[in-house]
Amino acid sequence: MSTVPKLKQVVTRGNELNVEGEAKVYRSLRHFWHVVAYSHEVTDQPVGFTLCEQDIVIVRLNGEISVFDDLCPHRGTRLSIGTVRDGCRLECPYHGWQFDQEGHLALAPQRPDLAGHLRAQTRRYQSVEKYGMVWVCLEDKPHFPLPEYPVWDDPEFHYVAVPPDDWKCSAPRRVENYTDYSHFAILHDGYLADRTVPQVPPHDVWRNDNKLENLQGQDAWVRVPIDSAAWGGKDKPEDPYLRLRFNWRVFMPLTCVYDITFQDGNRYHLLFHPTPMGPKKIRNFTVSSRDFGDRNNAKQELSDFVKLIYDQDKYVVESQRPEELPEDLTKEMHLKGVDKFSVEYRLWLLELAKQLTRE
Repeated sequence: MSTVPKLKQVVTRGNELNVEGEAKVYRSLRHFWHVVAYSHEVTDQPVGFTLCEQDIVIVRLNGEISVFDDLCPHRGTRLSIGTVRDGCRLECPYHGWQFDQEGHLALAPQRPDLAGHLRAQTRRYQSVEKYGMVWVCLEDKPHFPLPEYPVWDDPEFHYVAVPPDDWKCSAPRRVENYTDYSHFAILHDGYLADRTVPQVPPHDVWRNDNKLENLQGQDAWVRVPIDSAAWGGKDKPEDPYLRLRFNWRVFMPLTCVYDITFQDGNRYHLLFHPTPMGPKKIRNFTVSSRDFGDRNNAKQELSDFVKLIYDQDKYVVESQRPEELPEDLTKEMHLKGVDKFSVEYRLWLLELAKQLTRE
């Protein structure tokens, strides 16, 4: 286990903008896997997306995902407004140039005799379908492997791909919001915790390969009022409170996996990734799952609850300044013990940024 630095109980320096540090963190995100779509959204109709300010097109050719620059090398037209021909070639809508699964030019209709002789191509990016999501890396060699979500293969769970939502914030800010214990009882009172019990439960934080892990003690139960109806599908006990325990891990730098265990043994899980479309714009992708309740109602109940929590967070996170995490930890205040996951996350994020953005 790593040792969390000893910080003063309150750091009194003001929160100042560190443009250079923010840019360094943002640039480093190109070296990792990011979710760009749900698998069910990608058919033989091209889908455009912007990943780290890079316009890409996602399409299914020969039944498999291909991801290219959203740019025809002929006259710069967006390929995302094109058409798939014969299920295996992406056609530009302007002059009909067609590109195969690898991005190579397969046909220029005006000169079909040149097929296979022109070097024209559109860049293809690494892509993988996993957990019902399409993952893409803009660099040739991802710094870390794909995250792990083992419950995906557990038949006892009901799975839902929550409709994506765009936020005006940085991806690391959103991760920190997602993994922040201390706001649950305040911002999510009655849903994730109880405002009358704002204390942060005892927990450990440590690095493990490519992930930062958090573990609550076996007796560290969080109390949530049962009449909130937040956890649709559960039978209401005589006790007016649900008791649950949160554990999570962040597969660096952005993928969050939540494990929520109820005192009665039921389980609820989330796989979340805030994909950076730009330095201050993200798209939230979430797979929500549970092993209780009516499977037929899971889609509505899980999606509605996730949306409720996200809507409570959105206006707060979008208000934060600077939009990205400050490079210098002393630029913001941290409470000893309470904010240790955030501190460890920032330290590791900055280490990765320095490592991957060396000039």
